[in-house]
Formats: sequence, structure tokens, C-alpha cells
Amino acid sequence: MPSSFLGTYDPKQVTLMFGIYMITGYADGTFIKVARADKELYKKHVGARGEVSRTKNPNVMGSFTFTLKQTSPSNAILDILKNSAVPLPCVVTDNSDVKFGALGVNCWIDSQPDIERAMEESKIEWIIWTDEILPNHVPAV
Repeated sequence: MPSSFLGTYDPKQVTLMFGIYMITGYADGTFIKVARADKELYKKHVGARGEVSRTKNPNVMGSFTFTLKQTSPSNAILDILKNSAVPLPCVVTDNSDVKFGALGVNCWIDSQPDIERAMEESKIEWIIWTDEILPNHVPAV
């Protein structure tokens, strides 16, 4: 009999903090994405005789992309923070059964999101960039 537990994912256990602000009012579908700007951990090189070497990729920039409902109160906060000259920390935490966390210490909003209005509530996609993203699957205790 298998003894492994698959675990339960609960989207209500996923949080994003930008500076001192808890971001709220996420849209349906994929609402948070954490990504390295350059996903390769190592750059590969093959020499003339087939010798293979690798170089650790020093580019650890990354982004936190998230989608809010147009009625989210966090849109107004982000509109103010996008003009900040001071980088802020950004933390994503998933406290479901299979833990995950991602941290960026020096983070900023790089561009104004597109704004749409329609017959139904629209979504607003925000992107926060960081000079060093630290994603980590944390083992359950």
C-alpha cells in the first residue's frame, strides 16, 4: 500500500507581500507567477573536440507577475509604489501542504500595466522585478 501523501493545495494559503503591503483581490486563473529572467542555471559550452563544460549563470534577476481584479484595493497601492525610487522587498509564500516561498530583496515595478474596461470586470497584470530572485520549495515539517 502506498504510504506517500499527495498533499492539498489551497489558493487561500498563497500570499504576496510587497514592502509592507499584503496584495489582495486576485483574479481567477493563474494569479501569481514567479520566474527567473534567464532560466538556465548553467551555461553550456562544447569545444571543438566535444569537451563539455558549464559555467554557473550569474544572472539571478527575476520577476513576480500577478493578476488582480480591477476592483482590487491593491491596484491603488501599487499605483503609488510604482513611482518609488527605493526598491522594496517582495515575498511570495504558499503555506499549503507542499510549501513554497520566493523572495526578492530589491524589487520595483518596471512598467505601467494595461488598463481595460468592459461589460464585465477586467483583470490587471502587474510585474515586479528583482535583481535577485530566491525561489525555494520548502519541505513540509
